[in-house]
Amino acid sequence: MAERLTIAEQNQALREQLSPENQAYWDDLVAALRQQPKFSDEDKLQRQLRELLPNLLVAQSSQKSAQQFYGADPATVAAQMAEPAKTKVTWLSWDLLVPVLIFILGVILPAAILPAVPLQGLLIAVQFGLFIIAMALGIWVAQRVTAQAQLIGWLVVIVALIIAMWVAARIVPAQGLIYLTRVGGSITLLVFALVVTGLTWWHHRRHADSWFPAILGSLWITTLLALLARFPLTSGLMVTSAGNLLIALGTVLADASILIIGWHIWQIRQNNEK
Repeated sequence: MAERLTIAEQNQALREQLSPENQAYWDDLVAALRQQPKFSDEDKLQRQLRELLPNLLVAQSSQKSAQQFYGADPATVAAQMAEPAKTKVTWLSWDLLVPVLIFILGVILPAAILPAVPLQGLLIAVQFGLFIIAMALGIWVAQRVTAQAQLIGWLVVIVALIIAMWVAARIVPAQGLIYLTRVGGSITLLVFALVVTGLTWWHHRRHADSWFPAILGSLWITTLLALLARFPLTSGLMVTSAGNLLIALGTVLADASILIIGWHIWQIRQNNEK
């Protein structure tokens, strides 16, 4: 109930930003959507409205009316929205970028926390190749099994990937070493974190069930650890046993944040599909 009211309150606040003309159109559209069986559940309707309102506000800022933006009267638009979704290539989406970012957060950034430890270019290339193969295999399996079997399939692929990357870390020679200096590395890591955060904000405004927020905790925990290892006042601490413990604890918390937030987003997506 609390979640539904929160979304409803957000929708009301966004509606207040519409012009009087667009508010009238919007109210007619909401009333028409409520007449559609697909949106008989109030929770589902409110989530759908939360997806629609930001786009309408963007159109309004471009001097477009709601009628111009949707291109039809509210009843027609509501009927179109209630139609079954057309089949599309489900694997080709922004969602694909999230595993890539998780790979960067889980493999590359932790290795770059200490400035004296170089990134191994060859090893990263091999591990990224293994990651791409695992992604392709996971997508192929997911498209051929039931929804219940998809979770098991992805779990098998992930475990196999972790084992393969562990083996690669021990047999691939240390070539193509890349050092992130204290100043240059700090700037690079901070810019990367800000860019990903901006992308997350932009995408989440358009898709309330975006996967991107799941990586923000891990992103900033890892970035903070790397900055602490580069600041003169704290760099000495990070190479001690206490610093290693802090890095290990931060890595665990970062990984846990992805799992916890990701699980919450997965539940939202499951509810949206009902």
